[in-house]
Amino acid sequence: MRTAPDRTLERLGAQLEYALSRSPHYRQAWGAHRGRVLDDLADLRTLPFTTADAVDAAGPLGLTAVGHGRIARYAESRDTRGRVLGAAATAADLGRASAAMEEALRPHVRPDDLAFVAVPYELSGGAHDTDRALGALGAGVVGVGALSAVCPPERAIALMALLHPSVLVATPDRAVGTHHRLGAAGHDPRSVGLRAQLYVGGACAPAKTARVGALWGTSTAWAYGSTLTPAAGLPCALGTAHLTDTLYHAEVVDPDGQDPVPDGRPGELVLTTLAAEATPLLRFRTGDLVRLGGCGCGDPRPALEQHGRVEDRWSSPTGRALTAVELEQAALSVPGTGLYCVTGAVGGRPTARIDTAAPDVRQEVAEALRRLTGVVWQVDTADRRAFLDATERAGRRRIGLRDLEAV
Repeated sequence: MRTAPDRTLERLGAQLEYALSRSPHYRQAWGAHRGRVLDDLADLRTLPFTTADAVDAAGPLGLTAVGHGRIARYAESRDTRGRVLGAAATAADLGRASAAMEEALRPHVRPDDLAFVAVPYELSGGAHDTDRALGALGAGVVGVGALSAVCPPERAIALMALLHPSVLVATPDRAVGTHHRLGAAGHDPRSVGLRAQLYVGGACAPAKTARVGALWGTSTAWAYGSTLTPAAGLPCALGTAHLTDTLYHAEVVDPDGQDPVPDGRPGELVLTTLAAEATPLLRFRTGDLVRLGGCGCGDPRPALEQHGRVEDRWSSPTGRALTAVELEQAALSVPGTGLYCVTGAVGGRPTARIDTAAPDVRQEVAEALRRLTGVVWQVDTADRRAFLDATERAGRRRIGLRDLEAV
């Protein structure tokens, strides 16, 4: 009987052969690897990486391994450095992603739910994939998008107050902003009747996830994916994102190098598709930091604990690098803190800004960060509205201290 690693190795080998024979980018850039045979999973690490720069340089359909007549959808996005990351999909690709999403969302969505999907729709595949999965489960969908001129925040708030959705699909920061706007408009956010939130992007600390859920009085669940890697991580019944191992093989590597990180440490997620027809990806460096681990649900697939972008890491004077989420978790685990912690340096001094004003709480946060990093921190405060405004202006980018100073 074949084991799970055997099946994964077989699918990796087939995807490697397929990409090198069908994708224009891989035929040209990886031609020296034609005919390679993977004898074990470690052999995969002898292959080069696919980078965001390479995807951008290849152009919209440079990786596409099928003829135009088989393309059912093209989607693209820009990363925080402005690189265009585009991906085509066949009907079969879309079907596999939708089926995985539908199964994962089943514990969280009911046939009588009304879901507000507050993520970008323009040139995006993720919002449409979510729509299809929700609809397949019998839920109604209102696609309010993400702060577009067609549906500005004021209209989204008015619709929520009128229609009383039970599910919100957004980032945690968008959920906080929506709660604030409802209150400012004279509505009781709890009276809307939200029951569940699905977070798609905007990685944050577990402490913040729990507080945003408590703010609304809802359950929370996480998903992970991108234009190039749809449905890569989907929630279990407990709401933890797990690798969709029928569609992807994952590695976690040193963001500044090529070697795997030790088990249990955050690193850069590298994904290889296992069944892609239109856009096969081989060892794609996502630029996202994750920690692979277990989950209390008992699912053997690795849980994906999201830690933000590689560029958002903080490096101590001693050279130790920590993720923004690790710093945020240390700060927001202190009782009496709020929903935000932004870290950076002011005048070369490690500085954290939180949305609470109690002096004793600031001291405890400074001590928590010192214990984690080994250096002394300055901790000060800003009004929550400053964090909300900065987050809205920053869009998909994680806010920094300069964003708060610009408010």
